[in-house]
Amino acid sequence: MVRLSNMTMFAPLDISATRVHPVRSNRLAFTMIEILLVVTVVAALFALAVPKFTTMRESTSARSSRLQLGAAFSSARAAAVQKGQPATITIDGYTVTVTVLSGLNRQEVVVAGPMRFDGTTGAKLTSIDGVSSIVYDPRGMVTPRLNNITRFVLASGAQSDTLCISPSGLILPRDCRQ
Repeated sequence: MVRLSNMTMFAPLDISATRVHPVRSNRLAFTMIEILLVVTVVAALFALAVPKFTTMRESTSARSSRLQLGAAFSSARAAAVQKGQPATITIDGYTVTVTVLSGLNRQEVVVAGPMRFDGTTGAKLTSIDGVSSIVYDPRGMVTPRLNNITRFVLASGAQSDTLCISPSGLILPRDCRQ
């Protein structure tokens, strides 16, 4: 170290001897260990993601089925009010059909459906109360009036959703409260 007045100067350090040069190879491919490591990481990520996607798909299917069934009930009610004639929503296994009496000779005309839930969304449709058809009068009210809330369960895999119909024929929110 050389001292000049108040400044301290260091002698230059020869770093060429301490520098580590990376080993260069003329490899054109990956080693087997590198490939196995990448495949293992991808497989682990895939194993974690697949159950989430399955649950998400089933949940979306159940929700979509609920919306379709709600639309069918709304169509039946609207058709009854619009035509001034009774409209019927019929639930037969996985199939839902909306019909209304129309014309002077009161012919039954299909307004919506048949909607097949097993084919479109893969959901299973069941009525908890055993109701297989609901009739809306020209005022848009259910006749005869239901005794209590009617529940329809739409299940897709492990996920399910419920559509609730009030005694007057209105679609209730998810918690089935009036």
